Amino acid sequence: MDVQDLCSRPVFAWRRAASPSRILILTTIPTNPPPPPPPTHTPQGKRFLRREYLIWATVLLNLATAAYYLYWRVTGGSITDIQNGMPGDQWVPDNPGPIWVRIYAWLFFASEACLIIGIMIGHSQRLFAVQRTVVNMDDLALVDSNITYNARVSVFLPTAGEKPDVVLKALLGCMAQRGWGAASKLSYMRIIVLDEKKRKGVLALTAAAYKLAECMLNPELQRILQFEGVLSLNAIDVFAWWKTGGGHARQFLHDHDLLYEICAIMELMDDIAKNENGGKGTWGKPKDPSKVRHFNLEVGDKSYFEKNRATLEDIIMPNVTIDPGYIKTYESSDLLPRVIYYSRKEPGTPKVSPKAGNMNAAIFPIDYPEQVPLIGDSTIVVVDDCRHQLQPDFLQRTVPYFFELHKPSNTYTWAKVAFVQTPQRFPFQKEKDDPLGNHAAMQYDVINHGKDGIGAVGSSGHGSLWRVAALRGLDANGRCYADPSNLRLVGHKLGFRSEMLIEDTHTSLEMFRAGWRSVYINEPNENLSVCTHQPDNIAWRIKQVLRWHQGAVQLLWFKGPWYTTFSPCAQYPTMWHRLYGFDQCTYYMQAIPGYMLLVMPIVYGVTGQAPFSATIFDFFVRFIPFIVTAVLPTVILGNRPGVDMDRLSRDEQVWLSTTYIQMYAFFSMTWQIFTCAKAGDAWTVKAPTWPLFVAFYGEFLAILGGLFWLIYNNFQNNRIQNNSSNAAEAFNINSNKEQIRINNLRPDLINEATKNSTQLRMTNEFIISNLIGYPQIQWFLNFISVVASAAMAIFALWPMVAMQKGWKPLSLYQSKLVAYVIVGGMIIAVSGVTYFQEIAYGNIQSSLTTIG
Repeated sequence: MDVQDLCSRPVFAWRRAASPSRILILTTIPTNPPPPPPPTHTPQGKRFLRREYLIWATVLLNLATAAYYLYWRVTGGSITDIQNGMPGDQWVPDNPGPIWVRIYAWLFFASEACLIIGIMIGHSQRLFAVQRTVVNMDDLALVDSNITYNARVSVFLPTAGEKPDVVLKALLGCMAQRGWGAASKLSYMRIIVLDEKKRKGVLALTAAAYKLAECMLNPELQRILQFEGVLSLNAIDVFAWWKTGGGHARQFLHDHDLLYEICAIMELMDDIAKNENGGKGTWGKPKDPSKVRHFNLEVGDKSYFEKNRATLEDIIMPNVTIDPGYIKTYESSDLLPRVIYYSRKEPGTPKVSPKAGNMNAAIFPIDYPEQVPLIGDSTIVVVDDCRHQLQPDFLQRTVPYFFELHKPSNTYTWAKVAFVQTPQRFPFQKEKDDPLGNHAAMQYDVINHGKDGIGAVGSSGHGSLWRVAALRGLDANGRCYADPSNLRLVGHKLGFRSEMLIEDTHTSLEMFRAGWRSVYINEPNENLSVCTHQPDNIAWRIKQVLRWHQGAVQLLWFKGPWYTTFSPCAQYPTMWHRLYGFDQCTYYMQAIPGYMLLVMPIVYGVTGQAPFSATIFDFFVRFIPFIVTAVLPTVILGNRPGVDMDRLSRDEQVWLSTTYIQMYAFFSMTWQIFTCAKAGDAWTVKAPTWPLFVAFYGEFLAILGGLFWLIYNNFQNNRIQNNSSNAAEAFNINSNKEQIRINNLRPDLINEATKNSTQLRMTNEFIISNLIGYPQIQWFLNFISVVASAAMAIFALWPMVAMQKGWKPLSLYQSKLVAYVIVGGMIIAVSGVTYFQEIAYGNIQSSLTTIG
């Protein structure tokens, strides 16, 4: 036993009891108390997801198939041939004819180049897929008590006209947040409601939510609510209990004034939420007791309503006028977060990104320079869009990742993390099957995990937490690159960037340029927030995605690849951050090959013209292995617990359906920038829906056109025609030579020679008929390829088209079944035709050998 172990052992000592009987009591005197156990919670810990090497292998396989495909496209299996200024006999048709065919061929090849570049960038976003270590703030607070002071949080709830019921759900989510550290102390937390529309209904909801939380601090009421059947004592569950019938049509189990008071408050909140205007209507007047739901009306004394009248009047505040710059603070107890309602002096500015301006007004003293900003001394701010509801453990699960373990002192210090991003989750509606792709499973369950391996996940707005020091101009090395007291820099070099439509992406890119990293939190089957008001029609969804894509185009033209990627002044943590910066401002270019793949069957079926000299079947034979191996890394990474493969498939369908939106965003925004047209605000952007239906119905036209060309034998390839003609000419020459030879023979040999010549002519006719019929097989293969590609395009476009037209959309299971049938049918048909093709070709070769 060593000295250290001996010194750490307890020493037993006898002492006299304080009682008169002087009983001796055995006590333990700690001589050298052991140090606390070293913490095991490492917020920056992460592990690579399974099948990492398999992903790398499939990426290398795809690179090989891409190289082979490009070689075939450029050379056609031969050395590059310069003909008429067009390198490579596979780039354009042999006889392009009209100029539009040559232009079409060049555009198609350029789109293929964009597709390959996009796929390679996509592979880089899957190579470093990781899963973060699960850590809670409670774990950190047990080890380091100072974490409570360091992690001071302000939750932003920006609203710009959302319906009151949506605002109510978001407010309840904010008030339901579970704290950490010293039990029941929440003074380090602020909830700031940023109302752009100066609505009294939103102000009343804010007051009611705070009053409800204040009442729930009562221990007796907490016990009563537990007996009444409330699942958890937070604002979300209490309101859900009341909303779903707690106490309705029966007496409460308990008769308590506070119980009736919170029911009266929730009744008022529900009345405001039902009012579409959120500021006008009957909710401003307390109801008669006999008309109030969820009250125990059998109680003899109904004076509780009069008792609550003053409370409801305080919440409604009928005599208050919300002027520009209005601030109302609710702060009655350290046991609750401070709640602030704020309507800034210049709402709706800047026009291009008012949300960024709204949040910046809380971080910086823009309206009142002489006062402390609304966030006070907060070190972290949270972006909570009104259409989402934070779950009670949101802050518990996200705040720890701003810190890292300092092992020598067993404390937590700030990590070089500028923001933490969480996925946006939506309630799964089985009957609708998410035809609009709201879940964005590809982004949140695949791509972001791959980027998180190097700390390069971009922000998507809601559900993000930001370090205030980073927003105020501090880089990752502790140097200040912008003066936070210079308010003219707010929105440009400070705060949330408000120069473009996508303030979240732009701001996250600026953080990476300053050397910061990001963290992505997405534990399987864990929902830290839930959307309560998602797009439910095509027009809304298109308007939403158009805004994102136009913002990316602004990033390209206003900043450019030099700024986002190649600038030597940027302090990007890794080269991958630079690559992803390039992708952020150019990703919409990948929509061009997607749309070209939709258009190619239509052009081919209508005109009989391919954008290359090969047959369309030859194209698909080489293109399909390339594109199949390209999606394998996604399939491997998506095939893990907590990831819905059906949603990934739906994402691909939605992406193809909205490729024209990305192209429209590029051309419309480019035109607006170069013509110096007046920019609209963030939510006035519009996009047509007719291109979606043109592409959808065009695929049916492609099938009919393919059938037409098959019937009239106009799908044959020029090279096959030339081969057939040359062979026929060669056979005729040989026949003539043979006839001359026979005429020069002796009379006794002429009969035998004539017999042999007749057999030779029959063989020639057989060969020529087979060789001329050989293109017929190619025409049929082309027709099969056109039908299969058009059918797959219809399959991709179907969900959004069916939703818009009111048709019953196929379920994800049915959709996959249709896809398998199409692909399987194509394989069977092609295999059969190819078999007969090989037989015919073999007969030709045998005959040619015999003739030779």
